[in-house]
This record gives sequence, C-alpha cells and structure tokens, in this order.
Amino acid sequence: MGALLNGRELRKIFDAFCPFDESLALKPESERVTILAANSNNFWQTRAFVMLSAMEQQSPIIVQFSHNANTKLGGLPGKIFAPKGLGYRGNPALYGAKMSIDWIRGEAEVFGADLVAVSLDHFAVPKFKADKTYQQRACPTGASQQIEAAWAFIEDAGLQSQVEELTPELACKYSAYLSSEEYQSFRSDFMGTVDIMQPAWGMIDTEGIPPILDFAITRDIADAVRVGLGNSDMMLEAELGETGQSGDDVEYKQLSDDELQAFAALAAGFVTYTGAEGLAYDIGMKHAAMADEKHEIDERKLEVVERYIIEATGVYAPFAQHGGTGSAGVAKGLIGKTNINTAFLVCGSQARYRHFAADPSKVEAGDKKICGTDVETNVYLESVYNEAVARIAPTGSQNSGPACFEALGW
Repeated sequence: MGALLNGRELRKIFDAFCPFDESLALKPESERVTILAANSNNFWQTRAFVMLSAMEQQSPIIVQFSHNANTKLGGLPGKIFAPKGLGYRGNPALYGAKMSIDWIRGEAEVFGADLVAVSLDHFAVPKFKADKTYQQRACPTGASQQIEAAWAFIEDAGLQSQVEELTPELACKYSAYLSSEEYQSFRSDFMGTVDIMQPAWGMIDTEGIPPILDFAITRDIADAVRVGLGNSDMMLEAELGETGQSGDDVEYKQLSDDELQAFAALAAGFVTYTGAEGLAYDIGMKHAAMADEKHEIDERKLEVVERYIIEATGVYAPFAQHGGTGSAGVAKGLIGKTNINTAFLVCGSQARYRHFAADPSKVEAGDKKICGTDVETNVYLESVYNEAVARIAPTGSQNSGPACFEALGW
C-alpha cells in the first residue's frame, strides 16, 4: 500500500493502544504501547523515519513538521541564508508544507511503509502580552463572543477557581489578541498547512497562554478545521499549561491529591469544550534537553488525568509528551506519543563532525570523497536512522504492525 495514515486510522490505532482496560484499570506495562513522534527538519530525516516504519513487521510512526521547519524548507529569507537583495514571492510556510508532504508521500510509497502518519508540531500561537496594543485585522472576527463563550463554559462547569477571573479589562485584551494581525496570520498559516498536508494529527502550541484565552483559541482553531475546512479527519492536539525549557530554573511541582483532581477536571473540561483528541500538559519535561539531562515523568499525574478524562467525556485523549529527548524513560501507554526532535538534530551533527574530524587535512584539501554527497546520504542518514531505532525501542511499538493492521481491519 504505502499510503499515509489518515486521522481516523490513527485514532483507531491509539484506541487499540489505550493504556486502560474496559474497567479503566491500568493495563500491565508489558501490554502498553507508546508511538514515536519524530520531528523532521529535512528530507533525510524524513527518509530515515519512513525506513524505520517500513522495517520487518512495520511500526507505526508519526512524522512531525513544525511551522518553523516548513518555513525554512520553504526558503524564507531571514530563516535561511539568502543573498542580500533577493526577492521572495509567496508564503514560505505553505510552500514548505507542499514540499514536505510531497516528499513523505513518495517515501512511504517507494519503501512500502503502511503505518506512517503526518503531524503538524509546534505551530506556536503568538505570545500574549497584556501590555501590548495589538494591530487589528480589518475584518470582524467575533472575538468578544468567543471569549464570553469560553468564560461561560468555565463558569457552568465550575472551573472558575482554577483560572483568573475574567474582568471586563481582561476580556477586552483577550479579544484584541484574537482579532489581531499576529494571531490571524498564525491562524491563516495553520489552516493553509492543514489544507495542503491533510495531516493525521495537528498540534497548536499555546504554551504560556492564559487558560481562558487557551480555551477560546483552541476552540477557534478546532471550529476552523472542522467547519471552515470541512475536515473531520485530523486529530487535534491541544496544550494546557506550559512545559519547561532546558536551562531554566523552574522546578517541577508535584500536585497534592486535591490539586490533581482539580487539574483533571480542568483538563476534562478543556477536552469537552475544544473537541481536542490529544492533550499536552506539564509532567516534568524540558524542551531541548542537553545530552546529560534526564527528567523524571510524573506517571501519577498521567494516570489520574487520563482516567478522569475518559470517565468525564468518554474520550481517550492520548497524552503527547513534549521534550521527549530528555525523558528519563517512556511511561508506556500513559504517554500516547513521545515527541523527539533535539536528539535527531544532535546525532546528525555529531556524525558529520566525526566524519570530517577523522581526516581534516583531506577536508581542507578539497578531497571529493570525504566532502561529497555521501556525507548526507550515508553518514547523516544512517546516524538519524540508528537514533530513531534507539528511540523506538523502549516504546513497545516496534514491530507492532500486525496489531495495528488488526485495529484498522486490514
């Protein structure tokens, strides 16, 4: 076959890998599965991930493309080297999206990979700044009504104690943000990318956005996808709260039982209101972890929140682990998909470095053999492939092709 998985097919696989049994008891770890979500920043990384998925009995893999990666592939001057004075016509995010989807479709076909799903990763909404005057779009957006509706839901659900009170002043600031040129441009890029790539999974990055505004933004994007684009296929991942960055001095806080139950209720309300099918929140991870950084996973939080969401909504919302490079392990199943990016960038650069460092005199002399295309097509590609093999090993999903095919009815 060699066709990319669509969102409903990916949904079936996730449901088959739900970490809870019918009575909502946690399955034994040996029966739980996490899916590797590998971020691709170039064509060779994409090839490595598709190759891994196609090997042996096949393995499900989610290949993720960020807004940043697509704009670089699309050639945006300022994001990549461009000679001074060079013009640029078009939208680099959408041009990059077309390049990415055309390449991965071809890769899945020629390598016979049946379990590759495309995801949009870290499409980051503009940061909200309470003291900023936002330039407004000329067209009406209904922003005030969106903020009011989100607050009304939060109040009706009894969740208002967990968010800041929506004062008239704050409502005005949130409305200005939603109708701003910055947010509407982001929204346009995201919708255009969804339309071009038809991803199985799509993530909007609302990290650091205040909760009420997060409810409104995520619902706005969900409605735009489902109604505006007529896309009922894509699984939407939403983010509630904030994941740390490597090197910051913010310590992870374990929640008390009461605090954990309150957060679980907020998460369930968020899923109900937004229609999100996947969820990310802080479990102690850090983005862009260095080689010696390892962060413990709050498995207690994962289990309580995921079970509560199923009980409250009937929806299994797979948890998306951000910052997977520095994770101390894989909480199989409780983490639905583990996002890896930094590790692949690092291993590729280290492989290139070792290749050139082995004989720098030949590099300086311009020896074609050491400086040629094999650096990318062999040295770099093999290093990324091997790192992907190492990263999929602890997930339990390697060679789970037969179970996936059964879930899909193939």
